[in-house]
Amino acid sequence: MQEIDKEEMMITIGGGVSVTGAMIEAISGVIQVIFGIGQAVGGAIRRISSNQLCKF
Repeated sequence: MQEIDKEEMMITIGGGVSVTGAMIEAISGVIQVIFGIGQAVGGAIRRISSNQLCKF
């Protein structure tokens, strides 16, 4: 095994990205939020186009 000095250590790029359960849960949450926003916008567009808005 070859030893490396401090300069080589500073430019060393390595390590992989490990997928954890927390990361998957966070991505799932983001997808659910985006889906919910899409449903709300789609419903609003449908109500506006069919003129079925709630009267105050």
